[in-house]
Amino acid sequence: MRLTKSLAAVAASSLLLTGLAVATAGSASAADDGPLLPGNIYLFNSKTVSLNNATNANIVTSGTNLTRPWSTIAVDQVCPAGTTQNFTRVRIPQVGVNPISWDEVQFNATSTELDALGRSYNSTNSNPMTSAKVAAYVLAQGGTATLPLAFVCADPMAVATGYFESTLTVVGNTSAGTWSVPTPPALTASGVVATATTLSAVGSGANLVLTATVAPSAAGTVIFREGTTDLGSVAVAAGSASYTVTAPSIGNHTFTASFVPTDPAAFGASDSASQTFTVGAAPVGTSNITVTLLVPAAPVVTSGSLTISAPAAPTVALTGARDSGNTRVTATAALPSLTVSDTRSDDILTSWQVNVQASDFTSTGGTVGAKYLGWTPSSTKTPDAGSPLNVQSGPEVLSFLDSGTSAGLGASQLLGKSTVSGRGTSALGAALNLAIPPTTAEGSYTSTITVTLIGG
Repeated sequence: MRLTKSLAAVAASSLLLTGLAVATAGSASAADDGPLLPGNIYLFNSKTVSLNNATNANIVTSGTNLTRPWSTIAVDQVCPAGTTQNFTRVRIPQVGVNPISWDEVQFNATSTELDALGRSYNSTNSNPMTSAKVAAYVLAQGGTATLPLAFVCADPMAVATGYFESTLTVVGNTSAGTWSVPTPPALTASGVVATATTLSAVGSGANLVLTATVAPSAAGTVIFREGTTDLGSVAVAAGSASYTVTAPSIGNHTFTASFVPTDPAAFGASDSASQTFTVGAAPVGTSNITVTLLVPAAPVVTSGSLTISAPAAPTVALTGARDSGNTRVTATAALPSLTVSDTRSDDILTSWQVNVQASDFTSTGGTVGAKYLGWTPSSTKTPDAGSPLNVQSGPEVLSFLDSGTSAGLGASQLLGKSTVSGRGTSALGAALNLAIPPTTAEGSYTSTITVTLIGG
């Protein structure tokens, strides 16, 4: 099917995060706090509310009161089994120091409070945000600092069973300071957390794999539909569900995904926007090459050919750098130039396009999603004499860190295409832009970029 046509592949990209020693989601980034748990942290302006009776009017995300910034802190997921108490703390980042050794400031006393759905919250008095450690770190960062904010679940012996994390930004000094946190998902009636469902599709041989992402992650099922026809229902796991459409027919197909929560008192239902996908003719051929590019010889034909080539043994090196506020790690590099050559005769001369998709970056220490890799494509053309050939670059793709709806190069993206068919050569390239969370574990990661040429 046209979604996965003939390709030459480009090499593995190597991601090097120099001097990075922070945690990734799901790892025991701070050993004393246990594993990072999926979920959202809510701050409320009253000691008498929890997620069961709070409204959006109770949510606070910023203020000028550094002594007592909020009244209640709550999470929208249940703490792990064995949890009997909770407390809140901020971590003070230290360059070159393992996160498990970072200084921490506890913001409130331990609490055993649970709402009607078993979710933990804490309405004990929070310690002043103007502690010496916090104030010193803010001063060292030029008066503006962002610190990890952790809601810690613990057992009866105060041993952490896991933690939920957000960020706390403090600006100014103790006499004229402000604070802010990211805005959590809105609440619906009776404290129900609203969800959002997005839908994407990726070709897999002759099949089409639909993937629905539910945010925030919640237990439930996703119903996949084509038009008004139910295709199937799949349980949500880690915030997503996938369904395979077997050998869809050539043409346009419009799909939607609907999330149905297991506990509607805790999470709301949501529907994705409709997505239309075009299934084209069967692919000419497929080849995958990692690290070292081995391009097979062009097929012998009597009416010319359409081919793609890349530099021998192409590699891309991305070296990460932190920003001054330690809010992200970024890296840039150039995608090796790819050359599309079209010598086909007029009777078979048609348009073409080149798509690119990257695998997740992996290392022995963890995984960095390819959704954090974006790009800005570029193209040039050299038509044969008298040829009307014209090409167009693909659109810019943002990192998931810059756009929460972007799939980055984790999904197939357009690098370039011919808008007017013609014989000649076209050079396609891109400026790669990586932006990942500051909590990514230090190390060298490798990804494979696959290039697909679709013609005919």
